[in-house]
Amino acid sequence: MDSKILSYHSIFEKPKNRHPIKLLTSRIIVQEDIQKALGEIENDSVLSDAKKLNYRSLILFLSYSGQRTITASRLTVNQFKMALEQNPPVLTVNAEQDKIRMAHYVPLHPVIIPLIEKEIDGKTDTDLVFDYLGLQRWFKHHPITMKHTAGNLQQRDLRKFFEQKSDELGFIDANKNFIMSHGTCSISWTSYKQFLPENVYKRYIEHWRDVKIG
Repeated sequence: MDSKILSYHSIFEKPKNRHPIKLLTSRIIVQEDIQKALGEIENDSVLSDAKKLNYRSLILFLSYSGQRTITASRLTVNQFKMALEQNPPVLTVNAEQDKIRMAHYVPLHPVIIPLIEKEIDGKTDTDLVFDYLGLQRWFKHHPITMKHTAGNLQQRDLRKFFEQKSDELGFIDANKNFIMSHGTCSISWTSYKQFLPENVYKRYIEHWRDVKIG
């Protein structure tokens, strides 16, 4: 226990073993998983038609846009109305609605536009569009087993699906990260990058146009 000897102890410590690197993620989400959830919702005899529409709209919106569930939960009717009036249709997420406080554009895929139009019809501009807590409860009580992953599908997995599907489609540039507000905290993003809604939509639709989930 000599203090002089102890001061050298760390120098002679055995090197720590390196931990093996596992696969990049243990959760692989494919279109079949999402289609299975959509089918279960459609066949749920307890849900009203309005709830079925809302849950389907939310699932497809998250799948086609890669937004966080908390962001989607804050979107208003007026934001979607304004997006649908634009050509091309691009939603603007306000900074206060985003987890990292970053305002960004979200292209609306042609598949979800009819559903969104039905969902917001007759509602007040300030109303929130999606019942994400209701869908969260539905997933809890209706486990959806996944094709390639142990466990059940969750709302948060839909963001992973967008990321993984984008990689598959080759949509891997800054526009994808901007849409997701993901990995955008560097000085390069905060001081140099800028995006126009029509260009974001163009790059997105070039890759995602033919993806038909539900």
